[in-house]
Amino acid sequence: MKSIVQFENVSKRFGKAEVIKDASFSIGEHAICGFIGPNGAGKTTIIKLLLGIIPMNSGRITILGKSGEKEKEALLGEIGTIVGGPAYYGNLSAHQNMKIVANMKETSLSDRQIEEYLELVGLSGVGDKKVKNFSMGMKQRLSIAFSLIGNPRLLIWDEPINGLDPEGIVEIRNLILHLHKTREMTFFISSHILSELDKVVDQIVLINKGKIMYNGTCDKLLATYQCDSLEESYMKCITGRGDAYEGN
Repeated sequence: MKSIVQFENVSKRFGKAEVIKDASFSIGEHAICGFIGPNGAGKTTIIKLLLGIIPMNSGRITILGKSGEKEKEALLGEIGTIVGGPAYYGNLSAHQNMKIVANMKETSLSDRQIEEYLELVGLSGVGDKKVKNFSMGMKQRLSIAFSLIGNPRLLIWDEPINGLDPEGIVEIRNLILHLHKTREMTFFISSHILSELDKVVDQIVLINKGKIMYNGTCDKLLATYQCDSLEESYMKCITGRGDAYEGN
């Protein structure tokens, strides 16, 4: 399978602390890749490195064949992100927020297109409501709508189902599967809800203490530890009960 992301021998230090340690993994084109690990393992740092929010100390990151800083600027319209929780203008409506994000992405959206995006994430009929009056789950849905603007090829989502009720989680799961099938989008999803990831992902990147412990298919991870669930195999991997690293 062709790789859409190559993360090669990347290290990142904050002061004297090395939080990402010679990490390497790849994400297959059109994959739904789950990114899992304990709190403090380095997941958010790696996502910020992928997006160029923070610089690496060493290594190479290639996304859609581009790796240089100038080249990465051309990727802004190709990547949709959710990082660090919902970001929005509270005194403006969902519709107005969508317009602002579209302008930032240098994309023009008609009112009808905005309604279609909102409907897609379960926010139909609330486009004129001020976002400060939204529930946490509604704000998270709006963040997902922001990430879809411009029909990006790669979606990098950090805890996308945070704040959603069980019904909302199922709706976002169905949305992921729908976008994957109809628009051939590639997903890189970080989540602590492994039982939910288990239902959608076909690839796993597992990190612990800044090191990549596994990079490969879900089926091989389950087979390596003779498990029936992602959660069980994850626990065996991070507790050191075997060596599951597949690499690139």
